[in-house]
Amino acid sequence: MLERRLSTLLMSVWLVISPSVPAATTVDAEAAASAQQVAAGDAAPVLRLHDNPLIRQLAEGAEAAFLAAPDEPYFARSEPEPITPPPTHTLRVMLDWYINPYHAPLIVARERGLFDREGLDVTLSAPADPSVPAKLVAANRAELALTSQPTLHRLVARDMPLVRVATLIPLPLSGLLVRDDARIDSLAQLKGKTVGYATESVAQVYLDALLEQQPLTPDDVTLKPLDFALGRALAEGDVDAIIAPLRPTERDGLAQQGVATHELTPEESGLPLYDALIIVANRDTLGQHRRDVSHFLKALEQSTLWIIQHPDKAWDLIRKAEPALDTQANADAWPNVVRYFALRPALLQPERYRGFERYLKARGLHKTITPLSNLAVELDVP
Repeated sequence: MLERRLSTLLMSVWLVISPSVPAATTVDAEAAASAQQVAAGDAAPVLRLHDNPLIRQLAEGAEAAFLAAPDEPYFARSEPEPITPPPTHTLRVMLDWYINPYHAPLIVARERGLFDREGLDVTLSAPADPSVPAKLVAANRAELALTSQPTLHRLVARDMPLVRVATLIPLPLSGLLVRDDARIDSLAQLKGKTVGYATESVAQVYLDALLEQQPLTPDDVTLKPLDFALGRALAEGDVDAIIAPLRPTERDGLAQQGVATHELTPEESGLPLYDALIIVANRDTLGQHRRDVSHFLKALEQSTLWIIQHPDKAWDLIRKAEPALDTQANADAWPNVVRYFALRPALLQPERYRGFERYLKARGLHKTITPLSNLAVELDVP
């Protein structure tokens, strides 16, 4: 560092005093030619000290000054570069339903900054129609969406490029709810009745399983799409029963409205276990977002573990972050909701998807069996 600065100063001294030095000085012809080249910009300087007392005196004085001065770091002489935050990657996540306690791992991960920690800018959006979230992912209008395993099988059979990447709820939550005063005490009494539903794929599979051992077929029941108005339609008598994809919270909500219900279950049916709430990505473009999705799953797993360890703190965080969820019905249901969360969202149970495909084909609901690789993947979590 010192040598470089001394060389620079000597060059400056030479160029400054050289015009005033008489031609008869001891500067040789080679040095003079070099100085002329430097002045013309044609060559790098070749500096040499000779017997000229003035040059020698200036050089020795400059060296002493440099040695006496503190050797400050070079970068301290310039303005510091601005600190650039690490880049964030956007993930658009479509919910399956209006926001509810079963979305707790997503809400907590957002509120506790777990997505931010992974370099992700995650937006959660509720759909206007519960049948469209997975379709938006298939159309590349969102990176991820929440849906059910039966819906995934149905959409993939329709050649939509969807694939399961995570599981939030690994057990069925659907149930057929009827009003206590509707005088429907058995499945056989559903003949000629109207059953409301939110998602066609879940309704079709569930009703088929319900009626498997009954003297009636799905054609004997009228299905009515209700989107998000399931509870209200049952409470107002617009339908005789509903297939509720979130049975526990729907039942508790109706009870808070003074509507008593009971459930008709497919106890003798062969309906296999399935994942009630999963996260799907676009199979064709997953490679572009694989790193981001893996980090998303890491945040989701950390969030779920924190909820299990601190259920009361988690509920307090959720109700403050989402005031619409701060109801007595949700508070009462929360202890049961917590028990349903998948501790390892990325973990895939392959046989569950193969078995469901075999069931759909055996019941005539699908013509062919879709390979597992087209339905689900298990990503590595960092």
